[in-house]
Amino acid sequence: QQEGIAAEPAALALVARAGAGSVRDAQSVLGQVIAGSGPEGITYTETVAQLGFTDEVLLGRVVQAVAAGDGAALFGVINDIVAGGHEPRRFVLDLLERLRDLVVVMQVPDAIESGMFDLPQDQAADLQAQARLFTPAHLVRIADLVINRGQSAPTFLYLILLYLPTPLAIIMPIAFFF
Repeated sequence: QQEGIAAEPAALALVARAGAGSVRDAQSVLGQVIAGSGPEGITYTETVAQLGFTDEVLLGRVVQAVAAGDGAALFGVINDIVAGGHEPRRFVLDLLERLRDLVVVMQVPDAIESGMFDLPQDQAADLQAQARLFTPAHLVRIADLVINRGQSAPTFLYLILLYLPTPLAIIMPIAFFF
């Protein structure tokens, strides 16, 4: 604000996330984002593109598809991620972070209100709604799958299609064969 540059709260949350707890790093990232911003200021869309994060909408679509067991929708999202030029490893890391956030929201009922997450209101509401779609055990199993199968990110993007829409009782034994 002091510099007269408009900034969307969601974009600033991404800058803080990219700073990984370091004020100096966050300031550096903010400078980079400002340099790459257009006349409309710092927007969420531009910041996602500049920093390489996976868009919250795409992560939300993945979570919804997994919760619904909808393989076709999941394939569509992953196709959008690949076709959109997103870095597969970044997607895997962002998905893992989302799963962790969902577990925290489930286990700490006032996590959003207490400031554990620096998110705009709409993203906080989405996170709470997504957390209600799973049990903690289900999320931990999915996260374990992401961790153990996410090492080869391009392959993982397509393996996730096989694993996540399938009942977890079937997933775990099959996963050992890949």
